[in-house]
Amino acid sequence: MKDFFKAFIYAGEGIWEAVRCQRNFRFHIAAAVYVTAFSFFYDLTRTDYVLLILTFSSVMASEMINTAIENAVDLCSKEYSKTAKAAKDTAAGAVLVTAIFAVITAIILFGDIDTVKQIISYYSENIPQLIGLIISFPITYVFVFGMGTNKKEERKNYGDKE
Repeated sequence: MKDFFKAFIYAGEGIWEAVRCQRNFRFHIAAAVYVTAFSFFYDLTRTDYVLLILTFSSVMASEMINTAIENAVDLCSKEYSKTAKAAKDTAAGAVLVTAIFAVITAIILFGDIDTVKQIISYYSENIPQLIGLIISFPITYVFVFGMGTNKKEERKNYGDKE
């Protein structure tokens, strides 16, 4: 039973590792937060919210799988290898596929121009909320781009593009 609960701790450490070290994972978190916040302006059903949650989780999970594959490949070889590059590129492609699906889902769920106009009107009439939204942008920028470690030097050795 103890090992069962340890597995949750290890999984939590893996999620934290993704947050700490993966800029794209942090970007997906930020996008999910903004999409969720703006979703309340729409008349979404419970099914729509389930679709959103599945979309968020598939993108984030594929990003974590991509990271795991990249780390495993890096562990196996310190030399440039076409096979290693292909494995890493394919894993990155999987993330791209889920991200494209997420954008298509967003267009389907949030493509109502009248609601977009309503959101703009809401923020133009509610200055404190507009200020809060504006303040959230640099905070999000720092979260996404200013946090974490930089693995660019490590990845040069494995054929990744800068």
